[in-house]
Amino acid sequence: MTENTLKITFRQADEHRDAARERLRRAEAGESDESIEQEVRQILNFEEFDDVERLMRTSNLELIEAIAEHKPASIRDTASIVDRDYREVHRNLKELESLGVVEFETSGRSKKPILRGGVDNIDVSIQFPPTRNGEQQGVSA
Repeated sequence: MTENTLKITFRQADEHRDAARERLRRAEAGESDESIEQEVRQILNFEEFDDVERLMRTSNLELIEAIAEHKPASIRDTASIVDRDYREVHRNLKELESLGVVEFETSGRSKKPILRGGVDNIDVSIQFPPTRNGEQQGVSA
């Protein structure tokens, strides 16, 4: 995974928290190898199916793709790229902003949509059944 990637996960908050604590522990112990730095990335975790459903709507995925591929200069430019009505695109981009996937850079009166943190791409990971530390939840050895 490239370092300029937003990783979107589902019900994996505990795993991310544990991994962050382990990276911190290793850094505090004086480790400074590449693996600590490579593991640092932007992560957005969804806990509800409704949020995943909102993200995965075709209209929203088309906008994410347009932003990642074309880097539109404004909402109007984005609407032109996906060949859709400005108001509809604006509404969908605000939804993606509320999910934490899209942000806006303001330049004068124009709002430029960008992927969260200015990343170049998104990696979506959904695991069933959810796991913790590589083991199935609720299963004991």
